[in-house]
Amino acid sequence: MSHPLFRGLKRSMVALAVGLVTIAGFLWLSGGLIGELAASRAWIKQPDFTETSRSNEDLFAQAVSTGLIWLDPAGPTIRSQPCEALYDPSLTLPTPQGTKEFSRTLLDRLCNLPAGQQIRSEMLAWNNSFLIAAARDDRAPDRRCADGTPLSLPVVPAGCRPSSWTARVAQTTDLAAPLNVMPNAVPPPRDFSDFATRRANQLSDWALFGPLRERDDRLALSSRLPAGSRRITVDMILEPSRIVVGNERANLDPKRDQQTVRLAGMSIAAERICSDSDEFATCVEEAAQGLPHGWRFTITGQRRRETEITVEGSPVRAVPPRAREILGGTGVQAEDGKVKLWRSSHIEADCERAKAKLVCELGWRGAVTQRRSGAGRALAFADGTPALDANGVPLPIVDELGLTAMIGYGAGDVGSLSAALGRARTRENLVLTIEPRLQKLVQEAVYTQMGERIARGKRPRKPGPLPVNLAPEQEPPDQGDGRAVVLLMDAGDEPGAVLGMASWPDFVPGMHSWDIQALSTGRDSDSPLAGHGWRAGDVHTMPGSTFKLVTGLAGILALKEQPRLADIIMGRTPPAQQAQIFGIPGGGTLNVDGVQIANYGGAGFNVGILAPSQTGCPDGGRGAQIGFCEALIKSSNLWFAGVALTMDGSKVGGRPSTVLARTGTVLARMTEHLYPITQPGQLAQPGVDLTRGIVPGAQRLTGEALDLAVEDKRNARRIDLVTNSYGQGVRATPIAMASIYGSLGARKVIRPRVLKPVGDVAETPQPNEGEPVIPGMDPRQAEPFLDGAQRGLFGVVNSPGGTAAGVMASLPPEIRRRIFGKTGTADTTDGMNSAWFAGWMNDVAGRKRVAFTCLVSHTRETGGRACGRLMAGLLGKVAALGDKK
Repeated sequence: MSHPLFRGLKRSMVALAVGLVTIAGFLWLSGGLIGELAASRAWIKQPDFTETSRSNEDLFAQAVSTGLIWLDPAGPTIRSQPCEALYDPSLTLPTPQGTKEFSRTLLDRLCNLPAGQQIRSEMLAWNNSFLIAAARDDRAPDRRCADGTPLSLPVVPAGCRPSSWTARVAQTTDLAAPLNVMPNAVPPPRDFSDFATRRANQLSDWALFGPLRERDDRLALSSRLPAGSRRITVDMILEPSRIVVGNERANLDPKRDQQTVRLAGMSIAAERICSDSDEFATCVEEAAQGLPHGWRFTITGQRRRETEITVEGSPVRAVPPRAREILGGTGVQAEDGKVKLWRSSHIEADCERAKAKLVCELGWRGAVTQRRSGAGRALAFADGTPALDANGVPLPIVDELGLTAMIGYGAGDVGSLSAALGRARTRENLVLTIEPRLQKLVQEAVYTQMGERIARGKRPRKPGPLPVNLAPEQEPPDQGDGRAVVLLMDAGDEPGAVLGMASWPDFVPGMHSWDIQALSTGRDSDSPLAGHGWRAGDVHTMPGSTFKLVTGLAGILALKEQPRLADIIMGRTPPAQQAQIFGIPGGGTLNVDGVQIANYGGAGFNVGILAPSQTGCPDGGRGAQIGFCEALIKSSNLWFAGVALTMDGSKVGGRPSTVLARTGTVLARMTEHLYPITQPGQLAQPGVDLTRGIVPGAQRLTGEALDLAVEDKRNARRIDLVTNSYGQGVRATPIAMASIYGSLGARKVIRPRVLKPVGDVAETPQPNEGEPVIPGMDPRQAEPFLDGAQRGLFGVVNSPGGTAAGVMASLPPEIRRRIFGKTGTADTTDGMNSAWFAGWMNDVAGRKRVAFTCLVSHTRETGGRACGRLMAGLLGKVAALGDKK
């Protein structure tokens, strides 16, 4: 190989190889337009993420530190000195640091080395991510990929159905701007998650066009629609101005969010897609502010032959709202704060504005290499029914039972149980605690209830107060965003075992992987994979009056510090004296730092005073009384607020503190004993591993900690303590509340689990599990108080005037007398409630005790109505199963 001919050939081949690698790298990175899907755009088919070399990171860091690369907040655009400046210094651009001399050697490396080419491609991807034109549709007639491969998974993976849309520049201010479909590139899922909330299915991949130069460019997005009458839905990120079909055309009004045009025998309904933010009255206003938005076109009518349709318009300029607030710009009032932007596979920016000064730091994010493995072992339900096939793919029964959120949809669903089984610590085959017969009943109850609520939502509701216990056909409508969870948990034989759990919205078969990722990153509370049973994503998980049980138990815990609480809890302290202790004049309402606290409907303290002969509560020997038992039956906000102030009022003040620390309330100590709570100021928060450490990689199955606002000193005001005492300002998951109520029924702390124990692995210890309900107190001393609480929960269901007595009256007495529960209604937003019912049932389905929780959010109904009726029907069916497991 020493002959000059061979040496020349060798150099040529090396050069060709480098060139091919560079081109391949550029194409791959242009496909990585949005880094938020760097992991998920191939999360079904590909086993690995790509990892960049260290030289990329080093070169990028040097270029940033020397001012060769910088962030222009006006874009926000990442800029660099042009390669032409190597030969003509007059082309050097001014930078935020001024026009200081830069390293020509570094610029040469940025312009001519493969690592530099990759960095410049990433910069192009970043800059293009704020100017977007894209399209997709659902023309696929069946559950098959474009190549005919049947879809065995409930999700449509990326690459299964390439988009059929193309684009051209109809009119441009930049003649050097050809348009291409950028391979594998997608719109930022977090920014455009509102498309995913519309729940279309069987959609194709996005076709994202670029590179785009100017917002004023006029684009034409085209596709040929198949013949037939099948309705086709088209999602498009564009500022459309005109639709053309053959020789016919129609203009669209940019000032209207909804409009319909008719062309060539087709009806095309156009709807602008935007967020549901209360800040703007219409999507038009959001679009005018440059917020992410797009359009959905619904095409109906007979197409006699293949028909070409073209939508003309301009690309969408979309900057995330938080970025606009921090970065500022034309017409935007900038504010102090921080924002992180990650808009390409590897470049991220951390920006902070303080006192009108904006500082942005650019960094290179090396992708993590994560090899995914299949199940490698069996997974079955409690009755022995297999959940996965031999390849670790969930069998149809998983989807049929509505358990995709719990189990996942295969090895590519990172963080799910099905993806993590290959890394399980045990050699034994794994068994879920879920019983299919109970799961079917739970799922049916949720689907029936929510289906009816959606149907009722189509008719308007007359204004005015809601009467109690309406017939189903008279109930007010749900206003659209309903979520629901129903959960059954063993609280006797196998404490903490989740027997059945259904949630709404469920996983909709046929959703595209982009939509799932979009909901997970941008609208987590709407994601079917969010695990609504064990995650508390927002204000709609406030438990309302179901949390009063915890406050009453805290009162028992506080007896050492406040001995007089013993008589108050047992109802032995006369009502008038209790009102005086609580600071409630004349049995009326309570004034806390200028805020009036009342019972439901504005009622005063006296509404909770009941005769023991009517309630079955412990008799204090003084006639009509009020204690823990009566306060549960009548759901007295004032009694629990008074108890909270009596035991913890000295620990809080009238104003919030700036100190980042815990308050140290008895209420928090009791709550934390029963279930983990969030820790103020800590990055890593506690949670409950529902696999008990048997499957470490199943991060999705982590029950979120309960959040108690008043335990953070920054919220430690008397009003926060009072509202927390009856469940306002508290965030709790249904699985947490089922654990708490099951703990009272079992008289010991229980923790949830979704896998049965294995014999060859020690489980992760669960704090306080198995301990008495009241820590530090002899169970014999605590029992009279706990018995009073249990009688109160019995009275909620069985006593006249109990908040669930009316809806539970449909059950036979022999079933009703085995039910102990508490309703709850939390005021959330826009007049909406989160409705709850939590408790347990004895001697049912072959088990000593089964705890339950129901949550229906985004409703105008109370817990007694929304959840009470649902649970009455469900518990009646569960009781009908008899005594066999």
